[in-house]
Amino acid sequence: MKPVALIKYIDFGAELSYLRSCFPGSRVHSEDGIITNMNRFIQFVEESEFNVTKKSLWELLSMKERLDNSPKDYVYNRKDQDQLFKIMDRLLFVIRSEASLHYAFIISEKRIDINKLLFNIGSLFAKDVYDSLPLLIQGDFKEGGRCIAFVLPTSAAYNILRGVEGLLRTLLKKLDPQADVSIPLGPVIKSLRDLNNSNLSTLLDSCDRIRDNHRNPTFHPEKVYNIDEVQDLFNLCVGVVNDIITFMNNIPQPPLSQDS
Repeated sequence: MKPVALIKYIDFGAELSYLRSCFPGSRVHSEDGIITNMNRFIQFVEESEFNVTKKSLWELLSMKERLDNSPKDYVYNRKDQDQLFKIMDRLLFVIRSEASLHYAFIISEKRIDINKLLFNIGSLFAKDVYDSLPLLIQGDFKEGGRCIAFVLPTSAAYNILRGVEGLLRTLLKKLDPQADVSIPLGPVIKSLRDLNNSNLSTLLDSCDRIRDNHRNPTFHPEKVYNIDEVQDLFNLCVGVVNDIITFMNNIPQPPLSQDS
């Protein structure tokens, strides 16, 4: 899957129309002229999923090669027009046939900004928080954001909750390097409570609520989310992640040992 701006399809149609209808008398090497539009048209097709159309480009490529090698002041003539119109008319037939088998899905608006969910998930966290996360956890939230955008709410919940769980294991390992972080989430939270750090109390209360109300029903599985529920969950978990990273950033560093 790759994002393609809708304006590119509009430009593609304009280039096709231009190449079918351009009149004799223009210089083929002029800026935004015939060769430029040929190049744009060909590039779009070659980067697209229109595989049959790609194989049908050979006539246009051959004519473009001839025009590329023409003098810089070469003027487009009636014979060129007839040839290019026929080429583009045949390509239009292929494009119409192939395009009828392709679908473009328009992403509907969500309460959370769509562009941020798809392309800049880190901007939905507090400053510098996302970049502080381990890469695997960044990936969990990135996939969770995309699942929200594409209306896969239960899949989104799974990724989001996995990210929170992974971060709690990271926190436990940072506070207690000898801890076994392969244990289930409940014992992870209990191990964090057993450290008797008063600054963690409220944060761990929030994590317990997430575990009881969301994580366990989602993973076992018992719960199916709708799009509003998962956006609420995302915002809830982002708040917890912000708090965990803030706490981790304030953990005192052990003093450097000095050689006697």
